Amino acid sequence: MELRLATESDLAAQEKIFRSAIGEVYEKRNLVAPTPPSQAFRAQHRHLLRHDAERCWVAEEDGVVVGYAAALARGEAWHLSSLFIAPDRQGTGLGKRLLERVWGEGYRNRRTLTDAIQPVSNGLYGSRGLIPVAPNLHLGGEARAEDPGLEPAEPRPSVLAALDHAGYGFDRAVDHAYWQSVGRCTVWLRAGEPCAYSYTYAWDMIGPIAGVDGPAAADAFRAEVARSAGPAAIVVPGTSRELVAAALEAGLRFTRPPGLLLLGRGVEPPRALAISGYSLF
Repeated sequence: MELRLATESDLAAQEKIFRSAIGEVYEKRNLVAPTPPSQAFRAQHRHLLRHDAERCWVAEEDGVVVGYAAALARGEAWHLSSLFIAPDRQGTGLGKRLLERVWGEGYRNRRTLTDAIQPVSNGLYGSRGLIPVAPNLHLGGEARAEDPGLEPAEPRPSVLAALDHAGYGFDRAVDHAYWQSVGRCTVWLRAGEPCAYSYTYAWDMIGPIAGVDGPAAADAFRAEVARSAGPAAIVVPGTSRELVAAALEAGLRFTRPPGLLLLGRGVEPPRALAISGYSLF
């Protein structure tokens, strides 16, 4: 078994492993597994390879990729983006070895998102100090909301950086470049001052949303729905209470089993955030 840095030529094998591994987890419980579009899966992993190549690893056996892991780092913040092992290689300690390769040193802010129905993986992360602190909620459906009276504005980098600090606690500049290449970003003003930003995509997804506080993030969601009512989906940590409430009030419902937000010691959970997805957070 060889562990090596991942390359773009590994993307097809990684996607195959992801779909088989996540499919097995869900099918054992008679649930429908998540099936992200192939284009989106590969685009996100290309983004990680471009900016976090030293944290993208695969495990290869006899020339065949049988597992992979990836993490992103933004300043002192570290996020485990993915760790998947082919079903016939699980239980061999390979996941632990890959996690060690992407872990790195010197990060005071560590986190990941997982499926709550993966007790073995969550136990592995817990052994490294990543403790479940909140559900990660998937909501979707036909959405309707009243306009909260926010004013849309162009997403200037300095404004996005300030809102990232409030919503995420770390800078997302390189990720904004990716998100803006596939979606529409709007900064929302209240009384002329930026209070939140939001992203929307052609496939009806909303997120990330980051606000200066919970009510601002909730109003950014309402503003997006008010200008384009219809099908919508959003993924929200349960600690962003106002945003969860706004999504439910707009008519969205829970669409799949909740995930888990796992945080390292001393890391505060988000209060005004809807995420972009498990890989990029």
